Formats: sequence, structure tokens, C-alpha cells
Amino acid sequence: MAAKPPPKGTDSFTPILPLLPRKSIKGMDSSAKRRNSHFVDAHGRWKSSLELPDVAAVDSGQALELIKVALAADPSTRSDTALHLVYKWMKDNCKNTMIFGSSHDYIGREICRQMRLIKLPSRAMLIRQGDTGDRCYILIDGLVDVYCKDDSHILTCDETTTDLQYNVVKVTTDYGEYKATLGPGAVVGDVVLLNPSARRNATVIVSKRTTECCLVYLGRVDYVRLIRTVSMETSHYVQAEVLDYMYLFQKWPTADRMKLVAQMRSTTFRANDYLYRAGTIATTMFVLVSGEAMERQNFNLLESSRPLASKHNAAEVKINIELMLLGPGEIANEHAFLKANQVGAFDIKAVTDVHALCISRHMFECMTVSDKDFVQDMYLKLVALAADRDDYRRERLEFGSRYPDAHVAMCVGLRYTDADLVRMRCALGRGT
Repeated sequence: MAAKPPPKGTDSFTPILPLLPRKSIKGMDSSAKRRNSHFVDAHGRWKSSLELPDVAAVDSGQALELIKVALAADPSTRSDTALHLVYKWMKDNCKNTMIFGSSHDYIGREICRQMRLIKLPSRAMLIRQGDTGDRCYILIDGLVDVYCKDDSHILTCDETTTDLQYNVVKVTTDYGEYKATLGPGAVVGDVVLLNPSARRNATVIVSKRTTECCLVYLGRVDYVRLIRTVSMETSHYVQAEVLDYMYLFQKWPTADRMKLVAQMRSTTFRANDYLYRAGTIATTMFVLVSGEAMERQNFNLLESSRPLASKHNAAEVKINIELMLLGPGEIANEHAFLKANQVGAFDIKAVTDVHALCISRHMFECMTVSDKDFVQDMYLKLVALAADRDDYRRERLEFGSRYPDAHVAMCVGLRYTDADLVRMRCALGRGT
């Protein structure tokens, strides 16, 4: 089909469809591999993300070339090592944008996974003022010029995004007053990610001082889908942050914590719901993400108003003892979970709305059979913590049974955390 003539009153453009050759590390020559030995091994494979040096400590030219290779690859096949490199560069260079400025590392890496690389020649138009669009652009290499003119002289239309066509403009065309020249790390068009009705407020053209400009773009659909799927209460990265501050998981690598959280089932309890009922089989152990829960034990005590009264004249008194108040970042139901008969003697009841992660018995058994040092460290700490908690509960029960009228309630500001119990254990000379 013949191309449609341009509408009257508009400039003539030469359509350009940038073609990106599929690059890979294997296709790099030996000299390039030697230059990039910080990130690839002798066989041309990406190194593990744990072995990567700080991007700032590596030659900027080497890092930039590898970033281009990583972004040119298909998003679904990008390795964690490549994402680490791209994200570090983005975070260091794109500081004045909402995309990376306020995002968590997990979201930032997933955003980098969705980015796609394009290459444009000199004088190619990236954005035209007044158009609507759904893409944000980040400069990787090269320069772009920004122009702006009076709104009354703007012809608006929708950007064509189906075939990635960008247009080379004539040097003599007037696009308004020159505003600035932007370089690597600059972000343009990010307003449209969250506002579909927003129109471009400036024209952006590849500078004539640049022979080829490398950019990445992020579509609104990918960005919104990603933000929606990682809510603040149920996303893996927030839940993994809880594990970061837990004494039990201090020695766990970040990747293993993320894998563990991905296997946990997220659940919520309303205030006054029971996480566990006394006398039932314990099938789940909980990691509290938010909210508070109370351990309570009820038992009947025979009491007499006269010291020499017979056993038949004794009155039965029901005592409700609050054993322990549990909060965010603490384990719940480890007492019954670790017992041989899997039955506990006290209830665990939500004081407020509780969001928790569930560790099933099958998951716990599969996890603890590992001989990795950090797994065994976690198991030993859990057993020691359970023993310390049992000692504390026995003291509470003994006090409550001896002095039922002097019941002392647990207070939010006076509860012992797992870390407090560990410090007390060390102070008593019982070790860690």
C-alpha cells in the first residue's frame, strides 16, 4: 500500500523504523570480553550478581556497552546479573524522576526488566508537543534537544506506538524556543505513565551533535500493571523486608529470603480472630507482618475463702493469663509447632487486624533438611527462642496461679521482643 500523504499544514517527515540487531554476550569479540571481564566470565556468560563489582568503580564505557547489550535482549530472557547492572546505572543516573526516586529496589529491578532499547539517528523526533502518548523515555547514550512553543500554535494528534516509527525532521522546521539539551540519565515523558490524558508539553528531538542516540522506553501498560501487582501489604518485597529485621534470618542472603517469602502464604486476621486455638493440632507457624496478637491461657483454680476449709467447700476460679504480646517481625505459634504432639496449651488471638505469612509444616520440614549454614543457624535460633519463650510463659503462669487477684496485663509498650529475649539470654550466660 502506498504511504498516505501528510495532512495539509504539517511538515513532511521521513519515517524511520529503528532496527535492533539481537545482541548477546556470546557475540562479543574477545577484546570486548576482556574489557568487560568485570561482568562476564571467560566463556562470555554473565557472572553471578553476588560477584559483581560496584558499577561506579568500573570504567563507565565498559558498563555502558554492557548495559546496551542487556537492554537489547528480550525482556523475558534478561538475567538477574544484567538487571543488577542496569538498575544500578539507572539509580545512579536517573535521580530526578518519580520512577526510581521513590521506588523500592524490587520494583526498580522489575521496571528495568520491562524496558526496551531503541536507537535513533540524528534529528529524529522522539516527542512532539501537544501529542498524547503512553511511553516514558530514558537516555542511555547521546543527546536530545528540547523545544517548546506557544500552545495556540500546536497541532495535536496521538502518537503512533504500534510499529515504533520515529521521524527525521528538517533542520529549518520551527518547533518553538530552544529550552535545553539533555544527556544520559535524563527522563522525558514520565508524566504520561500515571496520567493517560496528559499531553506532551514539549518537543524532543535527537541533537544534531549526536550521530546515534540510544534510549529505553517504558510503556504505561507495563508500568501500571507492575505497580498494581505489588501493593504495600501483600507484595513479596515488603514481606521480605520484615525478614530483614528478624533475628532468625540475619544470615540469610537476600535472594534466599525472597524465595522463602514467595513460598509463604499471605493471610489476614481481623481483631479478635484466633490464629491458634488451644488443644488443636498446630499445622502452621506465622510470621507477623503487621498488627499484634496475644497469647492467652485459661485454666481453673480451686480456691477457698477459709484456710482450713475442706476440698468440697473450695470454689473454682477461672483465670485468664496473658502470656505474651506478639508484634510485627515476630514468630507466632512456634510452641505447638515444634512440640512432638503438635498441641499447644494456650490460644493466640488477634488484638488488632493482623497480616501474617504462613509457614506450613511441609514447607518447614523441606526447608530445615537443607545443610546450608544459614538454614541451620535459623533452626538453632528458633529452638533456642522457643525455649526462652517457654521459660517466660512458665513464670507468667506461676505468678498468675499464685496471685490470681493480682493479675498483671501485658502492655503494648512493655512487651519483650525476640531480640530482648536473646539479650537477656546472653546476660544470664546461656549463650546464643
